[in-house]
Amino acid sequence: MNGFVELLKSAWLTLNTNKLRSLLTTLGIIVGVSTVIAMVSVIDGINKYVYQVLGSMGTSTVYVQKYRWQLTGRLTREEIRKLAMTPDLTIDDARAIRSLEEVDLVSAVQPVRGLTARYQEKTVDVDPAGVEPDYIALGGYELSAGRPFIENDVIYRNNVVIIGDFIKQRLFGEEDPVGKEIWLERGKFVVIGVLKPKGQLLGQNLDNVVLMPITTAQKYFPMRGRFGGFRVYMSLQISARVREDVPLERGMQAIENLLRERRGLRFDEDNNFFLNTSEMLVSAYKQITGGIFIAMIAIASMALIVGGIGIMNIMLVSVTERTREIGVRKAVGATPRDIMLLFLTEAVALTTSGGVIGVVIGLIFGKVVDILTPLPASIPLWSVILGLSFSTVVGLFFGIYPARKASKLNPVEALRYE
Repeated sequence: MNGFVELLKSAWLTLNTNKLRSLLTTLGIIVGVSTVIAMVSVIDGINKYVYQVLGSMGTSTVYVQKYRWQLTGRLTREEIRKLAMTPDLTIDDARAIRSLEEVDLVSAVQPVRGLTARYQEKTVDVDPAGVEPDYIALGGYELSAGRPFIENDVIYRNNVVIIGDFIKQRLFGEEDPVGKEIWLERGKFVVIGVLKPKGQLLGQNLDNVVLMPITTAQKYFPMRGRFGGFRVYMSLQISARVREDVPLERGMQAIENLLRERRGLRFDEDNNFFLNTSEMLVSAYKQITGGIFIAMIAIASMALIVGGIGIMNIMLVSVTERTREIGVRKAVGATPRDIMLLFLTEAVALTTSGGVIGVVIGLIFGKVVDILTPLPASIPLWSVILGLSFSTVVGLFFGIYPARKASKLNPVEALRYE
């Protein structure tokens, strides 16, 4: 133990004697470690937030649509043309799914895009959606004021809406919106409820929400005459939540079998609809961030290798400069093992110091990103351990050759060295 402490003292004395050279030598280590810490903190923070938001959609919720969800790429013209020719989902399809014993909540959803909501002199751009009463629970929303939709709102096509917190703030400010009327281009709609805030996801405002009964949306904003990709993405969709005591795969199979039967598809024909789940998005998102993480590690590894080469170079210079010192140490009884441990300790101390500085810079960068941008930053402990471990391993690997060279010096020749 005393011998190890003496080695650390000697290494610290050497580093302290050549402060500037030590700092410049460790720049590669500092850059590599700080890159790893900063990128991991940002990616981990985003992952946690995305999983939280996608989790609020419900892991047992199935979204029946004409197209498959994807995070990257766009549908080709041929795919859009093919999907535009397939039959749309209907409210009757949603009612049929509601009759399945495997599901407990179902809502047809009719997206509406590109409208302007107005209250007195204030306006805001909105993308409403026509929904059924179960949609509030299916979407992970909660009411902060007012009432939810009821069946009569759908049956009688009532001109009522439920708005998100963003719409409330933009149009009403501190005024209570419940019972007030807003204009949505083609008519007046009474606000019957306000949703609790959900925040943002990667810059997308989750509170910019206007919901109305689906029959009302079809009455005022019909899809007739709209074709191409716009019609594909704007066609009616169905959200269905599988019961907690039923496996998701079984629920999805029941929905698939029902829709195939309703659409008269033969056993050898492909589905002309898709069943999407939040797990699909999570899986695709993990693949994307996994690729980014691997690329980040590769870039940081290059910086660490460059830093390691710098460490080896400076240690070789140190061996040359301290040849006489090595001869004196051997003359008074130091073994080749002692000399090797001395230089290895100095190399590891050098890289570990760079690793510590890199960790601090990475933590500061992650915090700055968290404060100045919408991207959340979370700093997992394993990333700090990984950064310090990398720097220590680099010191060991690139310090072995200079240490072995120092340990093999002939003491007589070393003492004669000038």
